[in-house]
Amino acid sequence: MVLSVAVVIVSIGALAGWALDDPRLRTWLPRHQPMMPVTAVALILQALAVLSVSAARQRKNASSSLPASALAAASFFITLSTLVEYATGKVLFDRLLFEGAAHAMPAPFPGRMSLYTAVVASFTALACLSVSRGSRRARAFTTPCAAIGGLLALLSLVGQVHGARVLLGVTRMIGMAVPSAIATLLIGLSCFALTPERGILAALLRGGSSGVLLRRLLLVATVLPLGLAVLLRLGNYAELYSLTFSFSVFVLLTLVAFHVLAYLAAGVVARIEEDRVERAVLVAARAQVTAERDRARAFAEALRQHQAQLQAIADHAPAAIYIKDAEGRLVLVNRTVELAYGKPREELLGAFERDVLPRETAAVFHAHDAIVREHGLPVEVEESLVLPDGLHTYLSIKFPLPSPDGAPSFVAGISTDITEKKRFEERREFLLALQSELLHHEDPAGLAGLAVTRLGERLGARGAGLVLVDLAAREAVHVREYEYGRRPHDAERFPLDVWGGTLVEMREGQVIVVHDTRTDPRMSADHERIHSKYGVASLLMAPLFRNGEWVAYLSAYTSMPRRWTDDEVKLFREVAGITWPLYENTRLVALLRDAVHARDDFLSIASHELKTPLTPLLLRLESLERATAAQPDTPYVRTVKSVLDVAKRQMRRLTDLTTDLLDATRIQAGKLSVEREEVDLVEVVRDVCQRFAPDAARVHAPLLVDAAAPVVGLWDRLRIEQVVDNLLSNALKYGPGKPIRMEVCVAAESAVFTVRDQGIGIRAEDHERIFGRFERAVSERSYGGLGLGLHIVRAIVQAFGGTICVHSAPGEGAAFTVTLPLGR
Repeated sequence: MVLSVAVVIVSIGALAGWALDDPRLRTWLPRHQPMMPVTAVALILQALAVLSVSAARQRKNASSSLPASALAAASFFITLSTLVEYATGKVLFDRLLFEGAAHAMPAPFPGRMSLYTAVVASFTALACLSVSRGSRRARAFTTPCAAIGGLLALLSLVGQVHGARVLLGVTRMIGMAVPSAIATLLIGLSCFALTPERGILAALLRGGSSGVLLRRLLLVATVLPLGLAVLLRLGNYAELYSLTFSFSVFVLLTLVAFHVLAYLAAGVVARIEEDRVERAVLVAARAQVTAERDRARAFAEALRQHQAQLQAIADHAPAAIYIKDAEGRLVLVNRTVELAYGKPREELLGAFERDVLPRETAAVFHAHDAIVREHGLPVEVEESLVLPDGLHTYLSIKFPLPSPDGAPSFVAGISTDITEKKRFEERREFLLALQSELLHHEDPAGLAGLAVTRLGERLGARGAGLVLVDLAAREAVHVREYEYGRRPHDAERFPLDVWGGTLVEMREGQVIVVHDTRTDPRMSADHERIHSKYGVASLLMAPLFRNGEWVAYLSAYTSMPRRWTDDEVKLFREVAGITWPLYENTRLVALLRDAVHARDDFLSIASHELKTPLTPLLLRLESLERATAAQPDTPYVRTVKSVLDVAKRQMRRLTDLTTDLLDATRIQAGKLSVEREEVDLVEVVRDVCQRFAPDAARVHAPLLVDAAAPVVGLWDRLRIEQVVDNLLSNALKYGPGKPIRMEVCVAAESAVFTVRDQGIGIRAEDHERIFGRFERAVSERSYGGLGLGLHIVRAIVQAFGGTICVHSAPGEGAAFTVTLPLGR
């Protein structure tokens, strides 16, 4: 494009010279031929054609080459018309431009370009026309035409330099102005530049050794001869030497120049060979570097994929996963960390925790990281972080990671949110403590009040209590204590309509949660009355029980709006769930205790009332027995004695049963009395055995007493007789037909008394149970009795500070051992 612009400038300058009648602009040198106006126009058209082709190629628009073809065709038409003028002798458009000035020139054909110029311009016009065409076939003519036109123009310039103005004897027709020669030469070079894929330019741009050699030698081969010719011509002009001498010197210097060029070519070829070897080495090294680079890229890609996979795994993990560098910057975080810190990953990576967390929290985290770096060991700690929904607790496992130099300066952590677990444990501990406290509360009336009191303290509510909804009377009653089945008294009463839309939920016994009475649609209409009169801004109620038309609620309220959490609602449900069963149990236990007291009172009164008539009746029977013994021995007297004997045994048995009942009530009331005196246990055993001798003979169970010496202690003789009596009667009852052995001895300041039978035995699981009230080891149908004997025996033994135990198995008999401190 620069060469074409230069052609346009030269041609326009020539036209200006004709217009201004300035010979210097149209000839450049004195006594030389001028550029004709027609020549200038033809060259301007060719330059514009080249500029159009160049612009079209830059825009990659094939349709833009049509103007270039038109301009080149117009220029060729001008040159061809000039040739036709010379061939036919006709004048076509010689006088169209600057007629007066052009025809004032002394020439055979005024205003017409020379024949030589027309021929040269025709070749360059054909070159411009072919280069503007898009087909490869048409572009094949560009280089030959441009080369011929350029060489002819160069020949004219050389002739101008050497003063060769006469050629074939026709000066004006063959001669070519210097501006015209330079312009056509530039047009040819422009066409070469537009066809880099062909001709000399293609050879110059070739990447092989030939291209290198041509690029290095072409400039020298072109400039050196022309420069020598110019220098010699200048010397001839200065008459320093003759033309023959200058020609000889030119030949000699040309030989020397060609030898120098040959030497330079050899050096160039050598350097090319060296460059080829170096290039081969470089190619091999480049191939190795490329392979290493490809491997590094593959490794980096695999590493990137692994990192992406690790990041994906970490992002889907429920725990918070993070890595910090030696200075505490976050270098890896997962999605859980983003949610916890409230920042996107792009802002967290490379940031310090003190920049995104409260300073106190970040300081605690940093202290734990410092412990890991200092000791190089994993650390398990609990850490807390305030999130939008409240305080969260995390179980953090932090461990060291080796840095690039191997030192454990990086810290990785996995923090699991254990907030729910902590809340559950705290709620469970509170419920267990409350349950334990309620279990030891014996008053059913105050149990519900205790539950709501502890619940209110736990929640930090302004007030808590028991709310009873009377659906029949359409009112809500707040009471401190409530006893099931009775109508509450001295209670605060509220009209049911103040509860607004919650009334339906109350009827159905649902949990009622009101965060703000002002905004809650169920109670907003009555907010002013609820808040100003009753001081309730938020409310939480959980159903406790239903009793007819009454629905009982555990309630808590605050004077300021409060958002009750799901944990608090759940706690309310759970407290209500454990309070009602415990209330029922406490109530039933109280009823049962009252029933037991009533039964014990009845037994005590009954035993006293029964024992009162039995004593005189027994005395009458003994008096009748003595009177009968004085009568003669007749069948009637023997019958009377037998009846009296049976009556006395049954009367004594009834007396014993009454005594057992009375003692049982005394034991239950803790009023069993004993009077200590010196008692010989062996003597008591023998007396009881003598009294039971008739019964033992009747069941064929010999009574054996094993006592080496008297055993004396401070006891109550009547109570000791009662113990021996009960144990011996049981042995006779459950072990008839086999001997019964009684052993008495002293061991470690205590008397040891054992009654051993060979009866039916007792199962191991019944050994402890048989000492309870009204408890028996066998069915009542097979063996009579109230089940109070062993209970009374243990109470008496324990009253003396002693113990009683049994060793028995089914079918192997039983051995009851009593240990009594001597008390001396």
